[in-house]
Amino acid sequence: MSTRKINEVAPLQLNRKAVVCHALAIADAEGLAAVTIRRLAQDLGVTPMALYWHFSNKEALLDAMGDELFDGLPPDPHPWLPWQEQLRELVGALTVALRAHPNVAVLAAPRVLLNEEGRQLTEAALELLRLAGFAVEQAAEVARHLLRTAISLVIEQAVTWGNSDPDQFAKDIGLKRLALYGLPPDRFPRLIEAADALTDCSDEEAFYGFGIDLLIAGIATVRPEAPTPEMR
Repeated sequence: MSTRKINEVAPLQLNRKAVVCHALAIADAEGLAAVTIRRLAQDLGVTPMALYWHFSNKEALLDAMGDELFDGLPPDPHPWLPWQEQLRELVGALTVALRAHPNVAVLAAPRVLLNEEGRQLTEAALELLRLAGFAVEQAAEVARHLLRTAISLVIEQAVTWGNSDPDQFAKDIGLKRLALYGLPPDRFPRLIEAADALTDCSDEEAFYGFGIDLLIAGIATVRPEAPTPEMR
């Protein structure tokens, strides 16, 4: 539901899904701190008590928002691809889902094993890792780091590049760049030479693509040299 249409939800249409989508729209536009039971009730034209039928408190609402981030996951598998490529598809689908609501990506990590779609996503990742030859404990550790690092990519991007005001964003980037240029060159020559690259992220697709590539490449380097017979 877009922010422009957020006030058009009729009380008779009010349900758990509508409230969660409404909360996500507020967070998308104004940040997670703007999401309150009182604000939701006001925008939806109901009393706060009406929302407590769906959520016992704000924490329950935030949990539901975190669960909603996994809606539509995991993607349909392509079993003919190498395990690394299938794993990349899983992580790529997760980042795409989270990038739709970057201001609430922080809610995803604690909910990944507590909703059906998150569990299915984790199950798919574990299956690929086991078939690639990782032992149970290794697969669990790799899957944990894989999913949490993917979530962290979106969180970091939202925090660093999330200013929706183009003029203010350009000003912030300029100030960061000037701060790096102003460092003592005898102490920070590499920071100075990399100032433009470190403060520019104009190509988000490249940012996420490279981040995911690094994740998958790192996993491949710790893969057991020879998969066990039952895992081949």
